[in-house]
Amino acid sequence: MGDLISPLGLGIFNVLSWPNILIPVLGTILAMIPSFLPGIGGASVAAVAIAATLTWDPVSVLLLFGALTGGATFMGSITAILFNIPGNASSAAVLLDGYPMARGGRARTAIACAATASALGSVFGVLVLIAILPFVQPLLLQFGPLEKFLLGVWGLSTIIAVPSNSPIRAVAVTLLGLILAMVGADPETSRPRWTFGNFELFDGFNTVAMFLGFFTLAEIISWRRSYEVKAIAPGPEAGDSTRQGVLAVFRHWGLTIRSAVIGTLVGVIPGVGGTVASFVAYGHAVQSAGDRSRFGKGDIRGVIAPEAAVDAKDGGSLLPVLALGLPGSEGGVILLTVLGIHGFVPGTPMLTTDLSFTYTLIFALLLSNILTSLLGVALAPSLARLTRLRIDRVALPMLVASLVTVVQLNGLLVDLYAAVGFGMLGYFFKQFGWPRVPFVIAFVLGGFIESNLNLSLQLFSYGRIAPQERPAAWVIAAIILLSVWWMSRRFSVRAKRPAPSLSEPAFAVPLLAAAGVFALVSLRGGAAYSGYAQLIVWSGVVVLGVIALAGSRSFLRSRETGAPTEPPIIAKAHRLPLLLLGLQPVAVWLLGPPIAIAAMVGVWLSAGSQGRPGRLLIAALVAAATGLAVAKYLDQIAMLRLPRPAFFALLAGIF
Repeated sequence: MGDLISPLGLGIFNVLSWPNILIPVLGTILAMIPSFLPGIGGASVAAVAIAATLTWDPVSVLLLFGALTGGATFMGSITAILFNIPGNASSAAVLLDGYPMARGGRARTAIACAATASALGSVFGVLVLIAILPFVQPLLLQFGPLEKFLLGVWGLSTIIAVPSNSPIRAVAVTLLGLILAMVGADPETSRPRWTFGNFELFDGFNTVAMFLGFFTLAEIISWRRSYEVKAIAPGPEAGDSTRQGVLAVFRHWGLTIRSAVIGTLVGVIPGVGGTVASFVAYGHAVQSAGDRSRFGKGDIRGVIAPEAAVDAKDGGSLLPVLALGLPGSEGGVILLTVLGIHGFVPGTPMLTTDLSFTYTLIFALLLSNILTSLLGVALAPSLARLTRLRIDRVALPMLVASLVTVVQLNGLLVDLYAAVGFGMLGYFFKQFGWPRVPFVIAFVLGGFIESNLNLSLQLFSYGRIAPQERPAAWVIAAIILLSVWWMSRRFSVRAKRPAPSLSEPAFAVPLLAAAGVFALVSLRGGAAYSGYAQLIVWSGVVVLGVIALAGSRSFLRSRETGAPTEPPIIAKAHRLPLLLLGLQPVAVWLLGPPIAIAAMVGVWLSAGSQGRPGRLLIAALVAAATGLAVAKYLDQIAMLRLPRPAFFALLAGIF
């Protein structure tokens, strides 16, 4: 015990001594600012900091990178709550209920609740990390591909508990999410699958691009309300306060602890990540709730669970990095690189001779998480005022920022095309009343489940693993069965199933056609498409076919009885942004991002000028300035080398 107490005390001293404490404080601030901006995240700052700290002493380096890891987590939830934009992939689950709370005038409560759950989750994760650090190596070796596959299935099974007016729609969108998650290289053969000859899709759709499109762009389309001066959210409700948000976490202390446990366990498993942790915790919150009808509409439990899990994950995710040298995320790769540069060897040395340095990193992470949470609680009233911005002044800048952000993620235009496609899909999901949560959970977990399933089957066929000798797998399998039994039993009382909508074919038929294309391509692809993939895609075709058929029969009956027709699905005020967004992929391919975005801005502003020459001139000037700013950012700040636009390539070929 004495061998543990001395390094523990030295680690605390390294963090809290003067002037060392200034380093994690500075690192926290540096991580918070970019993490507030969607798509950028703290990993970008950490990557830049590697070169700047090459000559630093080891303690200072660990203090800085521990803070950069901790400070990047919570701030992404602020943009998710206020603007329905996930600042990072792991904060996407928070927006499902956090944003409806802000829209309902409870932004202060949501922010304070997220900050408090974040702090408690972080403390829990770090305490567990400290407790099991000396015994972690045998524990980590128990988690292989079979256990990861079962963990993914557990997360997917929580879809049963997600509220939905139509179970068959929920099944359909779940299958669609799984299909789109499988775009890219087959995990068994490495052959391209559903890429349609596009090499940039070899790694599949970017998760952040999906989140930005499915939530952010879909929301921005519905923000334009002609010339109405309207806030993003109404003024605060009478019960909206920082105090209510803080107390809510303690009122639901059982959920907070359970979610922190989930986050820690998921973080311990190498290669899983915070996105899986947040959605598994969110699903658990839904399935354990007595009244689940409020989830997705502003239930505070939907903020507590994912936020506690994501920050508890930070502590757990250090275990595979320090004990086995296995990173589970972008931040883990950067941290592993830093450790190697400064002479630290993951494994036994980090758990014995260098244990004091390990504790220094851990407590820097804890201090950073607590600082961000305290700032979140303190700034909750000020941040909540951002929801009262005029919507007509926010929609267009947010649209431009989202498109630029998605391009600079990986420097690939295919990410922008994907974001636009997911944005339009998300918009129609909202308009037709189709559930979005099952789609997102399936998309996030689909590739993870398939890759680990394939690896498990291969290892089993070679006799490298025996399921009866994997106690962790049996425990997770038992949890899955108990969860499914409990959810099925608890929600056995069914609400009256709604009749098929008259407009059902207007959305189900295009989705059916797309799924049919995927199915036909998979038939021609031969060995590149596994049986698992074909099963999912053909199941999707059948379910969508049933929905389209039921909707068509309902429509024909309504025509025979002379029932009134439904109002148009696309509101008049939404048509222009929907058209401009839909044309962006073609415009970007033809003219390049700067000119395409400038043209979009010009048309958007000109549509509100009512033909006045002065306003048209202002629109042209703003569009030109936007194009120049985008070009300068992508070229000189993001330092991207994008492909030459097709129009200019054609001109070069002619002349």
